[in-house]
Amino acid sequence: MSSYYEKRILKVLEESKNGLTTVNVAEKANISKTTALKYLASLKAAGKIDYIEVGPAKLWRVTPIWEACLKKASTSKVRKVRLILKEFGEIAGLAGSAVVDNDGLTIFADLPWSKNPEKIGSIISRLIQLANRSAGEADIDPLKNVILEGERGRIVVYNEGSLLLIAFSSKEAALGMIKIEIEEVAKKIKKILNFDSSSGI
Repeated sequence: MSSYYEKRILKVLEESKNGLTTVNVAEKANISKTTALKYLASLKAAGKIDYIEVGPAKLWRVTPIWEACLKKASTSKVRKVRLILKEFGEIAGLAGSAVVDNDGLTIFADLPWSKNPEKIGSIISRLIQLANRSAGEADIDPLKNVILEGERGRIVVYNEGSLLLIAFSSKEAALGMIKIEIEEVAKKIKKILNFDSSSGI
């Protein structure tokens, strides 16, 4: 399974058209230069990235073969997951939804522009980790659902083991319908992304 840092590094490199220096990678991935160097080396050894030397600097890029694999695999998966999330939102009357992995990285998001998917994914992931500990202490684990209710709406989180499906709704939306649909949708997305306890996308 790709580590949290490898995923972050791959993500920033995939978003870069011209490549990034080690310092740029560290800054954009929000990690130290030492950590960046360690995981850049492991990703290079795996054939997923490479670099070209530009003067004294190394310019890191996703390798053409890996990039082609990503595009071929992800295009179909992205289309399927987005369609599922759209249908989920329409059926359950949602204001938005997001798919987050165990490391708190947001994989997919269908959210209003005012919401930051990366921040939401990180916060919800930490919340679920704490809730899981509480569930364990109370001997009611494994944790499946967490529901947060505020004055202006709800957040419903379904824990599908290796991923979290987050649904945002108004207080008027039918909670029972959301709880029924969210489990089925999470399982479908997990199957499409080939997520399990030992593999990533």
